[in-house]
Amino acid sequence: MDTYPFFKWCDETSLAHAIRGNTWAFPLIETIHILALTVLLGGILLMDLRMLGIGIRRIPVARMQNQLASYINVSLVVGIVTGFLLFISEALKAYDNQAFRPKITLLAMATIFHYTAHSKATSSATPGGPGWAKIAAVVSIVLWFGVGAAGRAIGFV
Repeated sequence: MDTYPFFKWCDETSLAHAIRGNTWAFPLIETIHILALTVLLGGILLMDLRMLGIGIRRIPVARMQNQLASYINVSLVVGIVTGFLLFISEALKAYDNQAFRPKITLLAMATIFHYTAHSKATSSATPGGPGWAKIAAVVSIVLWFGVGAAGRAIGFV
């Protein structure tokens, strides 16, 4: 399936033209995007390190998850919205970029994993026990840092 017509349509929208036509729009959106990703990855990394037995051991995993969930959820939404705005302003560049599709694929995988298997691993009644939690933490770290690395690579490939 050729996605070029969709990318071309995105690139020609009035929103894309507005972002490209304003000197400060793209840098401001990108700054918010990076800040949201910092909060997202920071919260997830804290959870994953705790699940691996590294870091704040005095707080139970389920309690830490409850405390970080709103930060993670809000930063994910902000990251997706700002990421969409960045994409739409340079959709044709994204179409040809070799790092864009891996980033989107990893983002989808990481998000689905976070709200399914990772969420079960952080609950207090995890049937799989600590071994499963450690596996979930490692998979989570690999996926989310893959998203970050692929996102950073977009500017260089």
